[in-house]
Amino acid sequence: MQLVAAGEGQGGGQGGVIEVGVVDAGQLGFTKPRAISHIGEEVGEANNTMVETRRPAAPPDAEVLPAPKNKPPKATEKTTATERPTASQTEQLFSKKPLRGRSADTNVEVGRSYGSPTPAMSGGVGVGTGGGAGFGSGGVPGGSEYGRRIQMILSRNYNPPTLSEVSGTHYVIIQLRVARDGRILSLAGTHVDPRYIKQPGPNGLITNAAVRAIIASNPLPPFPNGFLMGTQEAVAEIWFRYPK
Repeated sequence: MQLVAAGEGQGGGQGGVIEVGVVDAGQLGFTKPRAISHIGEEVGEANNTMVETRRPAAPPDAEVLPAPKNKPPKATEKTTATERPTASQTEQLFSKKPLRGRSADTNVEVGRSYGSPTPAMSGGVGVGTGGGAGFGSGGVPGGSEYGRRIQMILSRNYNPPTLSEVSGTHYVIIQLRVARDGRILSLAGTHVDPRYIKQPGPNGLITNAAVRAIIASNPLPPFPNGFLMGTQEAVAEIWFRYPK
């Protein structure tokens, strides 16, 4: 790197003489620019490398148990060994390989959590995600306005019995498919198709109370104008809490 520098000319600057020239940056105390690592798909980048803890080698005179016949599978990616403990990079929910992007804004590693969070409950009923286009769409806190209407209708029709032999809080989860005209597609005749009962209650009476709430709510209001345009149905998981 070179810089344009100005300084005193011959004669110590007397008479207003100034000398201008190009000098190497090192002569002024500057260091040369160095490449720095950044997040992205670059060869040799630390965050693109699988890291594993180096196993200590056994002393030559140590008694070592025989190795198992089934050898662990070889890693498909290049790994870097270290003496320090490392977190598991393979036990992930959706992908066994960290997802990589080309910038700091798009890099992501799939989380290691399991299960679905319990949705916000109102009157003992909550609307969760169920795959595909759901009632929670709309960009408003707590889900869409249509989803809240469905939640209110189901809550009004959900009346589980009080059972002394059942203690604690339990949930019945039923996947609800609703057509644009409000017809509940999870029904098979006059009952809920068993395929859509994702989690029954601890007692058949509690499960039946949730099923009756869905049957009594059919048909639901049709989709409002502008809601899930281009889709023929909405899908969501309805959580029925016991006790209500």
